[in-house]
Amino acid sequence: MQRLRTLLRRPLFWLIVVTILLALAVAGWSLWRYYRGGDAHPGPLPPPLSGAESPAVAATFDFPLDPERFGPFVPYETGPWDVDTRFGAQNPGLGDAGKCFVNRQEEHVPFRDLYHAGEDWFALTPEGTLAPRHAAGEPVRAVANGVVTWTQSLGGEGAVLVVEHALPAGERVWSVYWHLADVRVAVGEAVDRGEKLGVVHHRGTNSHLHWEIRTFGDGSALFPPDSAGGRGSCNVYVMGVGYTWDDDPARALPETWGYLDPVAFVEAHRSP
Repeated sequence: MQRLRTLLRRPLFWLIVVTILLALAVAGWSLWRYYRGGDAHPGPLPPPLSGAESPAVAATFDFPLDPERFGPFVPYETGPWDVDTRFGAQNPGLGDAGKCFVNRQEEHVPFRDLYHAGEDWFALTPEGTLAPRHAAGEPVRAVANGVVTWTQSLGGEGAVLVVEHALPAGERVWSVYWHLADVRVAVGEAVDRGEKLGVVHHRGTNSHLHWEIRTFGDGSALFPPDSAGGRGSCNVYVMGVGYTWDDDPARALPETWGYLDPVAFVEAHRSP
């Protein structure tokens, strides 16, 4: 006990203790930045234009990221986990926490049971496996000619951007881009196919682009009151919530609510 008391009185002992604690704090902060991302905010959004510009017709489409270098997570192929970020998939990796859907028993539906209404694209190695963090900062490009109809910052989740596209036959579709940073275009601005919209937001090992193609522009009243989305709080977001579900299997899937398979749509409308 006397030796301990003597040790505690020595300044060198406390200097060593403080140094160790600082090293542990720095290491913990570094790990946090690695796994969660270092950017707290995606940056300011350009102010809306006073009037909407007239875009060119969306005659052809292309992918927002290079499909040779980016793609969805496929269970036990992209990496050794039961994670699925393809369109229409249920993703066990999302866990049991509820989102905004409420079933007939008035219970929040677990996140893992929801159906993905878009695709999450991560950076991939040449072998097709996950390249963690490498998507961060990559340019995200407009899939076709169109006009920006909505932008919104979600803080640490990045920004969301919606673009309306007029097809040659008169129909309209909308493309949606989640988890952006450094957004370059404003609401009302016409964009060309391949034009840079922003970059993938830095979210650590979860850096990715969620993108959609759908037949509606405003998701704030998408779900009727008798649906799981209507019973919950899914109807307050113009950009939608990126997922679907319902007690009735006939209207649980994204296609029921106007979402299109984005990869299939782009491949069907690409330049020859």
